[in-house]
Amino acid sequence: MTKFSTEDLIRLYIGPGVGSHRFRVLIGAFGSPEAVLNAPVQHLMRIHGIDRSTAAKIKRGISPAIFEQQMRLLKEHGVHVISYWDEQYPALLKKIYDPPGLLFVKGILNTTDEKSIGIVGTRVPSEYGRMVTERFCQDMSAYNLTIVSGLARGIDTVAHCTALKNGGRTVAVLGCGIDRLYPPENKKLSEKIAAQGAVISEYPMGTLPDGRNFPRRNRIISGLSLGVLVVEAGRKSGALITAYQALEQNREVFAVPGPITSGKSTGANQLIKEGAKLVQGTLDILQELAAVLESPEIKVKSQPEPNLNEREKAIFELLSATPVHIDQIARQGNKSVPEVLSILLTLELYGLVKQLSGKMFIRIS
Repeated sequence: MTKFSTEDLIRLYIGPGVGSHRFRVLIGAFGSPEAVLNAPVQHLMRIHGIDRSTAAKIKRGISPAIFEQQMRLLKEHGVHVISYWDEQYPALLKKIYDPPGLLFVKGILNTTDEKSIGIVGTRVPSEYGRMVTERFCQDMSAYNLTIVSGLARGIDTVAHCTALKNGGRTVAVLGCGIDRLYPPENKKLSEKIAAQGAVISEYPMGTLPDGRNFPRRNRIISGLSLGVLVVEAGRKSGALITAYQALEQNREVFAVPGPITSGKSTGANQLIKEGAKLVQGTLDILQELAAVLESPEIKVKSQPEPNLNEREKAIFELLSATPVHIDQIARQGNKSVPEVLSILLTLELYGLVKQLSGKMFIRIS
């Protein structure tokens, strides 16, 4: 149940001279957004950091036209707001430094989202990066873990899509207003996420995707999560910002090792050198978080290995995370291409092998 009216929250939150931090300070001091809006300038000036000019701006507030536009956009896009003082506000997020005073939400945030893992990475992943992300997200969805990411191109998109495909929950955190979705090609994906999880932002409706917003957005991704998994990240990737913010928030940081010859793996490998947990599978994450994941829905379990015959084992041993062409596999296995294709199909059905474009194959287990 909402503690304060949406109208008062919006009037104060987007008012001049306020901002997310001051929004929380003011309501904490006066008890409600209504009390802040009705407070005399002299009383506002009693708050640390608020001079007469700032107090006058807060008192003046926003124009009726801007307020009406904000309320109209909320209704048009099916967005509701959750304040820092509401019961629905994520408990984990409330514990970080400078939590958002207001969240704009399309979809539903629920208590199961307290068991969340953030997954981030490069916007231009390799086939290896995509495969690894799909594998982790599929497993995490099976364990009822919510996948949190930033709806960006690349790893973020793969993470959200895989969670949805496997019937899991996923939360997308934006660096813009929900009505100004970025990247625009993910609009349909955002609708699916809202139906099976939530799309959230700390930015009011109409806020453009300014580059300065995204580092602040990243603190919410890590803040919602028990830990953050970095799949692929370059040396200056935004994913590293999320990882370092997770460390500051006392959250776990996990990283997938990658080839030392790949620039896409430089950041993730550096995190491992700095102490991030090297993970090769979802069980590594579950075991690290075992204490906080104790619940009837989360049970660490191992899957039985497929019983491969000698022919299947021989071909499987020829594969790795590096794509190999069918002709090369046939030569190394001393078998015909049709025979090898038949074996690879069986391995693919077991979930051990994946076929890429151009008759290339990789090992995924």
